[in-house]
Amino acid sequence: MRSRFVYSLAVMFALSGIASAQAPKPAVIVQTQPVSRLLAEFKEMIRQVGGTAQGDAMVKEFEKSLKDGLGEKGFDGLDINRPLAIYAVLKEKAEESGLVFVVPVTTEKDFLAFLERIEIKAAAVEGKKGLFELDLPDDIPFTKGSHLRITDNGWAYLTLNDGEPTDAKNLVAINDLLDNADVSLASVRLFPGRVPPKLVAGVLDQMDQAAAGLKMFLGGGGGDSKALKVLLEEGPKLVRRYTETGLKEAELASVKFTFDPANGDTVTELSLVPKPGTPLATEIAAMTPTTNRFTGVVTKDAAASLLFKAPLFAKELREIGATNFEEMGADLKDTPIPDKLKPVVAEALKGIARTVKAGKGDVAVAFNGPNADGKFTLVAGLSFEDAAAVEKAIRALAKESDFGKEFEFDVAKVGEVGIHKLPLHRVFPDEAHEKLAKVFGDKPAGAVAFTKDAVFLAFGPGAVDSVKAALEAKPAEAPAVDVTV
Repeated sequence: MRSRFVYSLAVMFALSGIASAQAPKPAVIVQTQPVSRLLAEFKEMIRQVGGTAQGDAMVKEFEKSLKDGLGEKGFDGLDINRPLAIYAVLKEKAEESGLVFVVPVTTEKDFLAFLERIEIKAAAVEGKKGLFELDLPDDIPFTKGSHLRITDNGWAYLTLNDGEPTDAKNLVAINDLLDNADVSLASVRLFPGRVPPKLVAGVLDQMDQAAAGLKMFLGGGGGDSKALKVLLEEGPKLVRRYTETGLKEAELASVKFTFDPANGDTVTELSLVPKPGTPLATEIAAMTPTTNRFTGVVTKDAAASLLFKAPLFAKELREIGATNFEEMGADLKDTPIPDKLKPVVAEALKGIARTVKAGKGDVAVAFNGPNADGKFTLVAGLSFEDAAAVEKAIRALAKESDFGKEFEFDVAKVGEVGIHKLPLHRVFPDEAHEKLAKVFGDKPAGAVAFTKDAVFLAFGPGAVDSVKAALEAKPAEAPAVDVTV
């Protein structure tokens, strides 16, 4: 089963349907496929996750939970063959904003019965055909009244937190909510230009006040933790800067989720459409396809793999991340790491801090195999600035430790880069060795190689060959995040 998380930058977007002249334009629109498809594909996801051994049983358990929650009649009252939508028309005061669920129904009577099954009571408003006052469960945090209006064409509008019943002419027509070109399972669209500036300013001010209050509580600057201090100082700046830029320069932001039952692929796609002529548009136009320098870590026989490119595009993110790793490396005293290994771990954390500060964040991890003996090799590659200090610490460990004879340096080379064999199984407690042997073999080999800006590490029967292959591989285009199992 494969899952990809793709950052895409769209330059065109068109909404289908006829615009409504009277209804307000919602700032947020959620669209999903019909309930029948949602159920079918979710069951298939469960089946594929469970595999041949557990899949069918897990699907039956899911079906049972639905029946327990909804009763024998299940989704009766909903038209499960038409799509659903949710939208929000945001107000300057957050407490005055609300949500509108737009749901396809079969008959008024059956839909009201469905609401009863999910613990929502609807009382008819006298003299108003198709209008009902809703009594929501106590755990739904709305302070004002909510209502239901059922239209003649079979759509139910649940207007939550609207206070007084929303006039029918102020309900957004379904054609203005659905994008017929959108084939994703579910999607969320945000229109920054429709978000009230005062609402955003108030939320950002509250965030700043919360950070300032926490700094004061912790002693004026994060207590003894430099990392927390940097987070409280730089985090709000980052959120404010990108929020304000998005409101001014973005036309549309969207998230789409898609599942392919045929091969198990799931794709979550983030899209950002800039306003023409803005600095954001210029920045996006200059971007190139995402690459990962460690794609060679993942072989064709990989049972599982991860490709990841850390989003270190902002100076605040780099500062926060680097400070965290610096602090971790400086404070290993009370950790369970064996004393002999602490110099190596400290140098590794310092190197990761340097790498994050430089804005480099390519990572790949693969679980390759099984081989002819049924064993696997774990191999990883990651960006790493100036790895010489870590290599020096490892060589010092080999000289000083009682298992130094298990280190073998420069057992193979790729160009000028040496590959070293290390007793990585020693890192694990004795009680774990039996379990490790079942997966990686008895006393599995470890291998490591250092370049000026990367570290390659492997553990298992094919450790040395895996590191060698990874060193020889070239960078390639890859999603920002790609997970394969």
